[in-house]
Amino acid sequence: MITGFPSPAQGYEHNQIDLNSYVIKHPAATVFMRIESSHYTRMGIYNGDLIVIDRAKKITQNSLVVYESDGHFVLGRGCNIRGKTIITGAVTHVLHTVKDL
Repeated sequence: MITGFPSPAQGYEHNQIDLNSYVIKHPAATVFMRIESSHYTRMGIYNGDLIVIDRAKKITQNSLVVYESDGHFVLGRGCNIRGKTIITGAVTHVLHTVKDL
């Protein structure tokens, strides 16, 4: 005799999520960087977040990029980068840990 309700996960046993295939498009050109600043909260990026940087992705004016400024890595939009700035790559994902209140 079978009793109870079926599992809500029934039928999804073989559908695995591979975060690497979702987040990394160019493995040899992808790096991760931990944010150690609260300057980017308007962008939805918080202190302690992990960002995924794709150095092979084409940079556009609207791309969120990591670039070097005065020996530090900084986030900014491609349209705001001027001069001989060295762009590290485009930010493709932000991994944010939800904290308990």
